[in-house]
Order: sequence, then C-alpha cells, then structure tokens
Amino acid sequence: MDLKQARSFTGPDDYRIVLCYDHHRFILVVTKPETREDGDVVSDFFERIEEAENDPDERMFDRCLEDVREIATSACKHTMYALAASTSNPNGKQQSLEDFLHPTTFCLQLRTVQGRLHAVEIDDISEVAGMYEPVRLALDSVPRSFPASTNPSADIEFIQDLQYLWGRSSRSPNMVKFVSSKQQLAQISEKWEPDHPHRPHIPRFPGLRTSAGQVIGMLEEFVDGMNLHEFDVDGVSSAQRRKWKRQIEQSITQLHQSGIVWGDVKRENVLIDEAACAWLVDFGGSSTDGWVDEDRAETIGGDLQGLYRLVKFLGVRH
Repeated sequence: MDLKQARSFTGPDDYRIVLCYDHHRFILVVTKPETREDGDVVSDFFERIEEAENDPDERMFDRCLEDVREIATSACKHTMYALAASTSNPNGKQQSLEDFLHPTTFCLQLRTVQGRLHAVEIDDISEVAGMYEPVRLALDSVPRSFPASTNPSADIEFIQDLQYLWGRSSRSPNMVKFVSSKQQLAQISEKWEPDHPHRPHIPRFPGLRTSAGQVIGMLEEFVDGMNLHEFDVDGVSSAQRRKWKRQIEQSITQLHQSGIVWGDVKRENVLIDEAACAWLVDFGGSSTDGWVDEDRAETIGGDLQGLYRLVKFLGVRH
C-alpha cells in the first residue's frame, strides 16, 4: 500500500501536506523560520515557493509545490511507516465510514537538523487535526421535510475514497455550504420520488449520516462517469453534444419551474455517465469566475448565465 496524498494547504508562513496510509492520516507541517540561515532546507522551501508565486508562468508554482511535497514526503516516509505499523489493526477489520472520517492521526513537524530534513512528531495534535475533521451540524437543523434516514456512519461500510469535499465559512464554522445543499436537496426530494419517470438527471440522496449524534454529511448516489471538464469536447459528435445540451436544459428548467436553483453551474459540475447522459451535481450556491458572476450567484439568472456559457462551451446552438 502506497502513501496517498489527500490535500495540501499553502499559507504565508506554513505549508501542510495531508497524507493517508493504511487507514492512518499524517499531517506534515512545514513552518517558515523567523530568520533564514544558510543550509536551512525549510527556509529554502519557502524561498522557492515565493519565487514560484511571482513567476509569470503559473505552472511553475504547481511544479514547485510538487517538488516540495516529494522532498517532504520522502523525509517522513520511514517515520510514517513505523507509526502506522505500531497502531495497525491486527484483526483486519473492514473499515467503516466512521473509521474513514476519523482515522488515527499523526502530525509531523519538518525541521532542518545539520543540513538535513527530519520529521519530529507533534504530541498535541488537537488544534491541527481538528481542521481536517468533518463539519458537524445539530440534528435539529435538518428540515423536517427532508425524507432521509439519519443512520450512524459507523454502520456504513467504506469501500473507496472517490471524492471527499468539505468547507467552512469564515463567518462561522457552522455556516457551511452543506446547509444550503441540504435545503435544495430537501426540495428536490419533496418534488420528485427517486423513481419518478420525469425526475431531472440529479443524483438521488439516500439519507443523512451522523457521528456522535450530529450530522456530518449526506450520502449521494454515485454517478459513474466523467465531468465535462475532463472530456475532449471537440472529439465528441455534434449529435451527442446536442443531446447533452437538451438534457442539461431540461433538468434546469424542471428545477426552476419548482422554484429550485442549481447554484453552481460550470462544466465540472456536469457528469456524463456510462450511458452518455448528462447529470447535474454540486448544489449549494456559489459563483465561479467565467461561469456565474458573483452578483448573480444562487439566482435563476445566475443559472441561466451559466447555462448560456455551458452551451457555448459545448459548441452547439440547437
């Protein structure tokens, strides 16, 4: 089993890399030294990152971060393997969703010792690890109309990490995109039964999932396919692109007729399944440069603006 990068975060004074291995989570913390000394590998990291940020070629920044990730991961690899081995489950128990969301976590600080990069384990990880835990909401915040079960995540067998998204608002940790998504999905569930013959191409939502008595997320039907951003649209027939256009337009029209806004129209949020049908995903309200203007976010007008640009991207008129 190889180390798997989950995500990374870059700030002015620190850089964090989150890795997963054998049901464990490792947070590598690289902090910018207050003073720069010759031979300090960590200082060199930040100097390279700063230079890459100012490079007119935007690709240089991504390449720089990739290099830093590889060097940092290599320096911590043996430490991570040893820590994982010391806490591995000897019974080989199947991982649940609860296990996946709350894995055994270690934080490692990278420091320069005699000109070489070393990993030092951080004992108190509560503040650092808490940033990567699921956002929690009280059960009473769930709309009564939401026809969903609230089964504990410990009862769900975890199969594969397909995509894990979460976010926090700067105003309040509880004001998250999940709230908006949940309200819209409740409306969709009220209007159309899962097997309704005219249901828009929108994934079904079997229910909410809880941990320690609080809502941590919702299950969404898996649509096996690719989003439009991943497609070589120029290589797709005009007839197929017109079909996608009609399906997208029909789904958006059905939503608007029921007073529901998609809220985040862009090519990344249109999935094409194995039957070559277009699905709308990612509800919750947002604006995206090049797709929906900020002053039109979460409005029917914003959806129509995004739809116009989607149709233009598909290169079809009728």
